[in-house]
Amino acid sequence: MSPSLVKQQAENPENRQTRQLEREDQHGEKKTEIEPELKDIDKHSVVESERNKVLKPAQKQIPQNELWSHDDLQVPTHSDRTGGKKTGSRSKFHPDGIDWELEEEMEKRRAAFFAAVEAKQQIFNDSDYTDMHEKDDDFTFVTAGSHSTYPAAIEFVYSIQYFYPDSNIAVYDIGFTKEEKNYINNLCRTEVVTLWLEMWPESLYTIRHRVWRALVLQFAMAKFGHYVYVEPGRFVYKQGIRDYIDASRKHGVVFGGRQLKHSSFVVTNPHMYTFLRTNERKLQATPHFELSLAVIHNTRRVKHEFMRFLVSCALEEYCISPPGSKSSCDINLGNNKKYARCHRYDESAINLIVNRWHDYQPREYLLRDLITRPFDGRDMTSMVRRCNNSARKDEI
Repeated sequence: MSPSLVKQQAENPENRQTRQLEREDQHGEKKTEIEPELKDIDKHSVVESERNKVLKPAQKQIPQNELWSHDDLQVPTHSDRTGGKKTGSRSKFHPDGIDWELEEEMEKRRAAFFAAVEAKQQIFNDSDYTDMHEKDDDFTFVTAGSHSTYPAAIEFVYSIQYFYPDSNIAVYDIGFTKEEKNYINNLCRTEVVTLWLEMWPESLYTIRHRVWRALVLQFAMAKFGHYVYVEPGRFVYKQGIRDYIDASRKHGVVFGGRQLKHSSFVVTNPHMYTFLRTNERKLQATPHFELSLAVIHNTRRVKHEFMRFLVSCALEEYCISPPGSKSSCDINLGNNKKYARCHRYDESAINLIVNRWHDYQPREYLLRDLITRPFDGRDMTSMVRRCNNSARKDEI
């Protein structure tokens, strides 16, 4: 504080004790004794006045193009970044490199996402998922298909009819033609289930190829209770489902697939972590898995720990497909440890959710797939069993 300011305050007759201390200072007393008495003369206003004198001149020296507006987003024009060349466009980035428009939108969407997740909470006891002893042939076999995977869907139906003739089959439609749907519907113990893609919001429809798996898992759980899901383009080539069903009874969900050399950290857009909370250190040490089959039970625990996060993420574009997401990676994956600037959409979401649920211990949720294979190109239309509509309805 300047001496002149102290002297000015000391002239006030209401502050004689302060004036006396100042006089004593001139005779060698310690100046630190003045400080407590300044509280009696509104020290805060004095300090504030001094601070304003310092700050106001400095504010006038800040270039206009570096100020923030009342929206906290006054950013430099594009011409400011191009040496004064006027282009008529604005950069959405502040000089610090942050896209604040995107950050504000992400904040709104995260709030809506967490509200949706909270609304789907389930109350359950540990005993709620222990009484799952359905017969193997009680499980409906579920897959999805489109025009491009139609021959593979026929081979899948044939494989289930061959190895599990008493089981029902559901094929979710993600792009069949009308004739293809009619044909599949006439196969024994088989039905085509629609996802009503044409009814989806445009924002969701445009990324349907990235979100359909999450919705198939949810709809199948609601419709069938417990089921075996097989990835499109694959078929069952031998019996052995019992091992997967037995493993699924521990937590209500088990996946069959293969672990890769890299982790999900390498192939997941970091924006997804702001929706699906993740321990990134543990994630980096956990192999990413590609699922080819799953056994899922409709229990409160599964709804609470898995499905509510997966479905909420699938329905939020910025969660399932964050800005900047792409499937192609910038670097060779291998056993790479760094983010490869690519994204696996719903597969990334599934990896993040089940790993957080099971504390990044794959043995709790993953088995090696030993019973399915990729489509081998065979035409099985002459081998698959067909039934007329009335016979089919009696069987299902």
